[in-house]
Amino acid sequence: MSASSANHLLEHASRSSIEDAFTSVGYSFSADTRESRHDLRSSAELPPYMEYEALPPPEYTLKDEPITLAMYLFKFGFLFPPFWILGMFILSSPLRAPPATDVADEEWLPDKTDAEKQIVLDKIRRAELKWGRRCLIAFVAFTLIVIAAFSVWAALCGYL
Repeated sequence: MSASSANHLLEHASRSSIEDAFTSVGYSFSADTRESRHDLRSSAELPPYMEYEALPPPEYTLKDEPITLAMYLFKFGFLFPPFWILGMFILSSPLRAPPATDVADEEWLPDKTDAEKQIVLDKIRRAELKWGRRCLIAFVAFTLIVIAAFSVWAALCGYL
C-alpha cells in the first residue's frame, strides 16, 4: 500500500468518526443548507420582537439656550487654551443690547417690545455666565495639570 493511499484512508476514517460523533447528538453534515434545523420555522412567522406593538420613538427636548461667544471660546479652548482666558473675561463684562440706529430695518429684534428684549438679554446673559464659568474651571484645571506635570518633570530631572 502506498503512502498516499494510507493517508487517504486515515483522513476518511478520522472524518467519519468525527461525523459519527456529531450525528449522535443531532447534527447532520449535508451539503444542502436548506436542511438546517434553523430553517424549520416557517418564513411567514415573525421574530418574537416583532410581535409587540411598535413603541413610539423617544421624545427629545430642545435646548432653548442661545449660542454665545463664551460657548465657542470654551469649546475652542481645548484646541487653544488661551481662549479660556478670553471666556473668563465675559464673567466681568456687562451684556448690553446693541445700540439703536436711525434706520428701523436694522434695529435689534424690531418685532419685540422692550420687556421681551430684556427677557432675551437675560437668557443670553445666563448662557454666557454658564459658559464663562466653564471657561474659568477649564483654565484652572489646565493650569493645575501643567503645574503638576512640570513639578513631576522637575523632580525626575533633579531640579527640585
